[in-house]
Amino acid sequence: MKRPTLAFLALGVGLFLLSLPVPGMRLSVDGRPIAWLPLREGERLELTWVHSVSGIRVREIFRYQNGTLFFTETHNPWFAAGLGEVPGRGRVVAEAGHAVAIVDIDEPAWNLVFRLGAPSVDHTLWYRGRPLRLSRCFPHARLAWSQERRPWLLARFLAKDPCL
Repeated sequence: MKRPTLAFLALGVGLFLLSLPVPGMRLSVDGRPIAWLPLREGERLELTWVHSVSGIRVREIFRYQNGTLFFTETHNPWFAAGLGEVPGRGRVVAEAGHAVAIVDIDEPAWNLVFRLGAPSVDHTLWYRGRPLRLSRCFPHARLAWSQERRPWLLARFLAKDPCL
């Protein structure tokens, strides 16, 4: 094979590999897509927010496993209004400083829709160690997240903070 033919073949294989779809999560606000986040097997995301009545910070943990996003656990200093154990939904464990957690929830969490709070509620999605401060950018808006596969090449350039 001649060198130019080999180069075109290598380029074609490379472009094919870059076009393979990778799993991710699409975030939409009031029906308008605002971001797409690629997800790796076993990846964890964290949603934090401030409880509107008690003022405590709540941490909710999600894990991407086998093509599904699971709500796995929630951590609270104590069970405030609307928080707490639901029979058959995970198990309660004690944490340091008298805090509590519900672990082993393992509920599928695709197509989750909820209302973002005021900036003071500070709904923040932690993705790969970076905060996406959703309440500050989209207060009182309707947030939805869903599964969406996109080509790897696009994934590298479209994963960004929707608040920029």
